[in-house]
Amino acid sequence: MRGLLLYTLARVGLFLVIWIPLQLFTSWRGFPALVAAILVSGGISLVVLNRQRNSAAGNVQSFFGRINRRIDESRTAEDYDGPDHQEGETPPSASPNPNSAP
Repeated sequence: MRGLLLYTLARVGLFLVIWIPLQLFTSWRGFPALVAAILVSGGISLVVLNRQRNSAAGNVQSFFGRINRRIDESRTAEDYDGPDHQEGETPPSASPNPNSAP
């Protein structure tokens, strides 16, 4: 999750670099400066922070992929109730038997 944290900090930093000078050195104050800073920093971040955004997206994807895999494994283990089901037996999909007929 380090990539996501770095990307978020970079986005906030870029926003502040745009917003603070707008507040201090222009006649734009408050809401107009906020909107302008969001639009400008968002446009710049699309180009400048592309690598960090891809890294953060990969981190989030792998994190939720692991969660989904655990959920699927649990669901498969809970749903298995075959005719010869024994306590502690693994479902056929978890440990396929190469000698069994289809």
